[in-house]
Amino acid sequence: MTEFLETAEGTLAYQVTGDGPLVVCSPGMGDLRSTFDNITPALVEAGYRVAAMDIRGLGESSAGWRRYGDSATATDILALAKHLSDRPAILFGNSCSAGAAVIAARQDPAAVAALVLTGPFALTRSISLVDKATAAVFGIPGIGRMGWLAYWPKFFGTKPADFEARRLELKRNLAESGRFAAVHAIFYEDHSEADDALVGVHHPALIVMGDADPDFADPVDQAKRIAARHPGPNQVVIVPGAGHYPHSERVDLVAPAVVEFLNSLDRTPCPE
Repeated sequence: MTEFLETAEGTLAYQVTGDGPLVVCSPGMGDLRSTFDNITPALVEAGYRVAAMDIRGLGESSAGWRRYGDSATATDILALAKHLSDRPAILFGNSCSAGAAVIAARQDPAAVAALVLTGPFALTRSISLVDKATAAVFGIPGIGRMGWLAYWPKFFGTKPADFEARRLELKRNLAESGRFAAVHAIFYEDHSEADDALVGVHHPALIVMGDADPDFADPVDQAKRIAARHPGPNQVVIVPGAGHYPHSERVDLVAPAVVEFLNSLDRTPCPE
């Protein structure tokens, strides 16, 4: 059942399942909270309370926000975590939201217990001329939305059983007024803020990367570089055959790794 959090900038939609320590799940650019549907039952069964949110502008969250991107998403993640619990939350972010989770942990260490980062954009990326040209084309009304929907399936190395349902859900959502503007705005994100924040984050982190993730030239190396830059305790899990959404594509491998990681955590709040 969808619930809503009113903020100073807009309305966030989220869904809560289970009881126990809070896990706030946030999807990446151009995706919906249903990306966590496959892994949520395993987390709930393990004794966690899972709050899956739609990022600003997408899903059932309101459209027409003044700003988008990693920092804005970090603000929303923290707002929802604090709204739902007065104890530190586990932040589970995919893609751009993984970088946002890192920023949130740096901004308010006491509000965060640990990080689960899948397909993470947490290092600065160069914005090439091709990137700029793609962003310009995607800014053309209608063209960008069709291009994203055509390319989105390519992010999967292994398509989950609910792939077609999720594709249709995303298609319907992006057809709504103002929705694709949120996607287009994030195209310009270079993730430098997440990169800068990463070196100051000491929370335990689980870094999960599909070895077929097309967003990175060398996904395994990307995961290792994030781990090397993060000064806190961390683990890297490489998921064979998975693309950009390993938590959804290979839940059989990722769910046990996430549950084991969460169960190993020391619940002592991270120092400022």
